[in-house]
Amino acid sequence: MVSIVIVSHSIRLAEGVRELAEQMVAGQVELALAAGIDDPDNPIGTDAVKVMEAIESVYSEDGVLVLMDLGSALLSAELALELLPPERQAQVYLCEAPLIEGAMAAAVQAAGGGTIQQVMSEARGALAAKQAQLSDAVADTPTELTESAPQPTVDVEQPTTRLTVRNRLGLHARPAAQFVRTANRFTADMMVTKGDRQANAKSINQVATLGVRQGDEIIVSASGPDADAALAAITALADANFGEAEEIVSEAPSGPTPVRATEGDWLAGIAASPGVAVGPVFQYRPRLPDVVTVEVADPVAEGQRLRRALEEARLEIEALRRQAISRVGAAEAAIFEAHALFLQDPDLVDAALATIERERCNAEAAWNRAIEETAAAYRQMEDGYMRARAADVLDAGRRVLRQLMDLTPPSLSFEQPVIVLAADLTPSDTARLDPTAVLGIGTEVGGPTAHSAILARALGIPAVVGLGPALETIPAGQLIALDGSAGRLWPAPDTELLTVMEEKRARWQEVQAAAKRTSRAAAVTQDGRSIEVAANIGGPNDVPIAREYGAEGVGLFRTEFLFLDRETAPSEAEQVEAYRQAAAAMSGWPVIVRTLDVGGDKPLPYADLGREENPFLGWRGIRFCLDRPEIFKPQLRAILRASHDQALKLMFPMIGTLAELRAAKRMLAEARAELDAEGVGYDRQLEVGIMVEVPAAATVADRLASEVDFFSIGTNDLSQYVMAADRGNARVAPLADAFQPAVLRLIQRTVEAAHAADIWVGMCGELAGNALATPLLVGLGLDELSMNAPAIPAVKERIRSLHLSEARQLAPAVLDLDSADAVVSYLESL
Repeated sequence: MVSIVIVSHSIRLAEGVRELAEQMVAGQVELALAAGIDDPDNPIGTDAVKVMEAIESVYSEDGVLVLMDLGSALLSAELALELLPPERQAQVYLCEAPLIEGAMAAAVQAAGGGTIQQVMSEARGALAAKQAQLSDAVADTPTELTESAPQPTVDVEQPTTRLTVRNRLGLHARPAAQFVRTANRFTADMMVTKGDRQANAKSINQVATLGVRQGDEIIVSASGPDADAALAAITALADANFGEAEEIVSEAPSGPTPVRATEGDWLAGIAASPGVAVGPVFQYRPRLPDVVTVEVADPVAEGQRLRRALEEARLEIEALRRQAISRVGAAEAAIFEAHALFLQDPDLVDAALATIERERCNAEAAWNRAIEETAAAYRQMEDGYMRARAADVLDAGRRVLRQLMDLTPPSLSFEQPVIVLAADLTPSDTARLDPTAVLGIGTEVGGPTAHSAILARALGIPAVVGLGPALETIPAGQLIALDGSAGRLWPAPDTELLTVMEEKRARWQEVQAAAKRTSRAAAVTQDGRSIEVAANIGGPNDVPIAREYGAEGVGLFRTEFLFLDRETAPSEAEQVEAYRQAAAAMSGWPVIVRTLDVGGDKPLPYADLGREENPFLGWRGIRFCLDRPEIFKPQLRAILRASHDQALKLMFPMIGTLAELRAAKRMLAEARAELDAEGVGYDRQLEVGIMVEVPAAATVADRLASEVDFFSIGTNDLSQYVMAADRGNARVAPLADAFQPAVLRLIQRTVEAAHAADIWVGMCGELAGNALATPLLVGLGLDELSMNAPAIPAVKERIRSLHLSEARQLAPAVLDLDSADAVVSYLESL
């Protein structure tokens, strides 16, 4: 692979360029620095010996590209080239490309396996996108100054594909994110054209602000070694509707919603979450302090401060994405991918960094200007839904500002139940809502796919969105009424209307209570086979929701949420409290605590996991924990301590071999011995199990079963490992389907091995919460199913409709099918 050397007069500048490049390619490319000189009083300069040493440190037979900033850097690089052995000089190329843009483009091309000529060509052409973007702004300047700027036309000699966008809302944030993520997997230079407008296919904001609507035709062009593959991937993504269901979704109103009169004055909005609420108003209007522009002495350091804030904000968003997946599913959580891409958009970040360098201003001012300009571009779009996406840009952008200003979000704790009114609710806001204290939600903007709507439905909170700016005029504390099914809010209901709404709310609550009573009943088949149905949770606060939906325990307590989004690991005492709190809230129902599962897509900010080319096949789960006893041992002690007088069980993730399991058990034995020596009590009969999510574990399940008390099958990871298909890769994600016969056969093998060893076996992957799969899973012999809480009622109802004998006959027929589609079709026909 081609490697890169960055030569700069300033070590800070060089480090910043390397940091940006490494973020683009996740450490896949060797980058070395030769920057500054060894003179504490005057460190600015370049040293030919340092350049030579940097080249030697990353030398590759595929080639070394050297990028330089200012004049004497070129002289140093030329001298360094002469100092190299003659046989190596031929593989080193000095490139005149701009340092920052060139390094970004070169790193991406090198990561894709490009030749040295391709990498150098990409570096030299790195300014083309910026020139194209600025061409409109300089349209009135003399022709001789602008004639070289690329025009929004398609090169007929480049490979192209024409696509008609079918999505109801066009290329809005989520499909645009899918588009950009797919484009960024390829080294080809890609552009997307709509009419006379053109955008960089690898920029989330440029793609989204093209304003592509349902039915619009776009032309995607690509140039580069993998251009055909890139276009094929984009075509496949479009054929799959960019990962969205083809359904009709109401748009948010594009402007203020007028007050209408009927049964008293009411505001018309969009029904987002069913139910009726009557209660006092809580106006949630958080505002950041005014951003003040300040001149800084060290623009390079200020740029680094912005980069750190961007990374912290990205980690926050990743934590929210995982939390949303656990509560509402992967499809709804996809909006967080768009938020992360907003923060990684090279045009947005480069604009802020350029402002810092050009104006020597503070990061807050530069970043705020960049996000406001981007949001303004969304607001100017014709489509109402896309105009509303300005809120997404601002939400992601203000998260960075909070990091820069060292601010924490305002509290959402209430002394009495309230109806929350807001301009909009961000993902972090909705994630903090307590459904026992929030009677209803009303927002000025949004639609049924808005963040507030998604989580409100998951939490069972009535909600109306898109109510318009009149919402802000309702005084705090005023009694209001809200109908989430009809999409109406009454800001000043009279006595008669309040009576009607209270009665309607009582009826709705009765229906809800009846449904919850049904869901709380045991899941028993027609012929008496009882299946335990439990919930997956991310923390103690999720337990009340799980209980409301009828969970008979917690089949998966994802403890990583205690470790993420913080500067240090949680203390042993903090963990004990969290585990005890969850167990106490389940009132005797079992709680299975999975030990820390990080790595892959779940990094720890305070533990250097390193960069891996394929983190899902790397140092993660139990592998990480066994190597980091200072993190793992306190967790084992905490689980043991919390098990005293509580119905806890312990489960190890990512077990692939007997050796790993036995090493984990030895560390658990050490923790037991320590507590015995300290006289601390714990459950000496604590059940210990493992996640079966690695194919190796399924194939040696008979050996593993003799070492543990239970299995829990994690179908999410098992599916992608069995099918060798990354769930995050749009081109192969459909293969990572738990309905694949290969996956189902490993599930069958695991269940048979567990029962032969007289231990029980559960499932905590997404397949467990799919009611379509319930007859098959019961037929295969699963003893327990654990899922996201909202899926529990449907799964329980399906179990109650089954006869075990018929389900057992069903399983062999399904396992004999030859594809996931055939399995789904068969189950749908039942």
